[in-house]
Amino acid sequence: MIEVTREAGIVHMTIRRPEKKNALTPAMYNTLSATVDEAGADTSVHALVITGCEGIFTAGNDLEDFRARARADSPGPSAGLAFIERLIHCDTPVIVGVEGPAIGIGTTLLLHCDVVVSGDSASYKTPFADIGVTPEAASTVMGPLWMGFRRATQLLVLGEGLNAEEAVNAGLVTHRVADGEAEARALAEARRLTTKSRDALRAGKQLMLAPWREQALAALDRERAVFAERLQSDEVRHRLGV
Repeated sequence: MIEVTREAGIVHMTIRRPEKKNALTPAMYNTLSATVDEAGADTSVHALVITGCEGIFTAGNDLEDFRARARADSPGPSAGLAFIERLIHCDTPVIVGVEGPAIGIGTTLLLHCDVVVSGDSASYKTPFADIGVTPEAASTVMGPLWMGFRRATQLLVLGEGLNAEEAVNAGLVTHRVADGEAEARALAEARRLTTKSRDALRAGKQLMLAPWREQALAALDRERAVFAERLQSDEVRHRLGV
């Protein structure tokens, strides 16, 4: 489930499915999307915060969802990519606290967030090629923007993971803190923003992202088509045990 809590000026979304390592289901993505939409329309909200629970950020997309989409003759739109599209359009600052593994979309969603706080033993990995699929979430544009082309290729195409120190050095992570402190630091960063002008924060983010949003949305469409084709290939069905 996605637990949504609110305090003055802040909406906090907690990924809470520890029995499945916080793997994300379509229903969870839908809650995330709806919450981003609601927060964007709320003039009192200065910041969004996303965290995991019990020492895990997220294991990424639930593999059962991938298997269902691989079996389907005409799989519908991806709820995960719909959530990424909301993040691309989001003018409210988004702050993330990462503890433990951030796998697949758990890493690529960070490319659309404004501040990323990492626990010391957090890890970042996109094992797309391991199951036979390709990068998603507009990461083929935003990854090189944040990290440079070669480092982004290592992470997104070759599947080489990053630890917290490497993620800071690569530009994926903003702050590195001791284990167990990422959520508190993320909330502290959000509370600091509540003292600033909400309209100025949103306008500043719009200006920073204006050159990149159109490119990110175009990349999302390109990636979506190739990912869907790969997901229904015989190779991927075999790798997923479909």
